[in-house]
Amino acid sequence: MKKILIIILLIICNNAFSKNYSGFVVDKDNNVNNLKPISKSYKGKTPDINLNNASELTIIIFSHGTTRPQKRENCKKKYNAIPKSLLVLKENTNTFFYYLCSKATDGGVAGSYINKRVKEIDNVLNQLIAAGVKPKNIFLSGVSAGAWSSLMIMDRVDEKFNSAIAFAPACCGRRSEINQYPKWRKQIRPKQVKKMIEAKTIKALIFAYEDDKFNRPKELIFLKEKYSNSVNLVSYKCGKGHNTYEKDCKLEETKNIIRNYVKKQK
Repeated sequence: MKKILIIILLIICNNAFSKNYSGFVVDKDNNVNNLKPISKSYKGKTPDINLNNASELTIIIFSHGTTRPQKRENCKKKYNAIPKSLLVLKENTNTFFYYLCSKATDGGVAGSYINKRVKEIDNVLNQLIAAGVKPKNIFLSGVSAGAWSSLMIMDRVDEKFNSAIAFAPACCGRRSEINQYPKWRKQIRPKQVKKMIEAKTIKALIFAYEDDKFNRPKELIFLKEKYSNSVNLVSYKCGKGHNTYEKDCKLEETKNIIRNYVKKQK
């Protein structure tokens, strides 16, 4: 029993003193807009957003994937980094990334982590708008469950943000597991899809991969079919499956698509 208590205390201490990844991805020594918090520069609770020249800034809120919804995601993992293709937007004047390191887990209710992640995104949106950032200059982005969550908040598009850039949107397990874990693919996913398409409009650039074990383009075509004028579905096959966003064989092409999309949206 004593050994168990020691292990628990070590886990708590480790969590308390590990760096917090939520925040702006900027060089703290060259932060002319006084953006706060800065990702990985502090520990513990995420401070409220603070910035200067808000009306002149463009902010991309990035949401990583979820490996296991029963466990808090490790934002240190390489596959949870902002994709290289998306980082091309740093070349735009006054454009910054806010990395949102999610604390969401299912907590015993299957699928609830997505709703919790939506609330986390909404909280950042509210803070940015309160600080003076214009909704038309706020973009959502994410990979896997982070991309799915960004699409699940489309009932607030235009009001709170411009649009989303989604890489390999996924929820509810691999396609091959539909009979092994039927609750996820046969119940939870359809329920979330139904809620997603209740949005009046969905404005998104979506990258989907033909060899993705979660959602191929054909599993996401419902978005293009309903929102044909505002959803851009880009698909290709690199042989890297779900992680193509990380190992993109068409990196330069993807960069150009993202550049042009943001330019058009703004």
